[in-house]
Amino acid sequence: MLAGVVPVKYPQYALLSDLIFWAATLFLVSIVAWWIWFNRHALKAGAKRLTGLQWLLLVGLGGLWLFGSMAVAAGAWMVWNGSSSTTVGAASIAPAAEDGPLRWFGNLEMFGGSAAGLNVHQLSFHGLNASQREVRLISAAIRSAIDGSEITLKVQAPDQLVAIDQINLVPSGAPIKLTAVMPKQGGFTADEFLASWSRFNFIARDDEREYRIPFNEAAIAPFFPGRVGPRVTKKQ
Repeated sequence: MLAGVVPVKYPQYALLSDLIFWAATLFLVSIVAWWIWFNRHALKAGAKRLTGLQWLLLVGLGGLWLFGSMAVAAGAWMVWNGSSSTTVGAASIAPAAEDGPLRWFGNLEMFGGSAAGLNVHQLSFHGLNASQREVRLISAAIRSAIDGSEITLKVQAPDQLVAIDQINLVPSGAPIKLTAVMPKQGGFTADEFLASWSRFNFIARDDEREYRIPFNEAAIAPFFPGRVGPRVTKKQ
């Protein structure tokens, strides 16, 4: 068990994105239905003059339009929900019995990786002030369990990354997003990243306690399919 780690995302954001998606879909359907009703007489008169081949072509075009609209809507929904090719959610980590004032989530987020066809540029970690008081975040970093190298994390506040010592106290209930920016210009290649960061520890400290969360190959395997973690292989 790992102290202060909870394997959930932010359900309020998922609900909001679902409501917006279905509201937009209903709006588009309503516009189409209104147009058909408003032009029903002209459409009825025109339908009488259509041949069987023309009806077949019309139905085919309508089906193509419907399929295309659904594909675009599904793509927009996935992007809105954070399912883009540049970010992949990793396996969750079970929480410990004791939680600190800050609660850290196990859904590691990466910008880049083999699955996205990009160099690794950033790693992000999400948390929350679960206490009823303001909390001072003092420091946060990731430390390689392979060679001991360390990257200091920055905090999202609110639309830019800043050093932790530049933020105020974290209010009760406020979400926290910490990001490690890879120190190499253009990011690490997959081989470079895996050489040092296939196993690492997330370490954060507030005015009450320290949090240490280990991430191993299983946690980053979704970002590097077939490169790390257990996998099926061919017989020799």
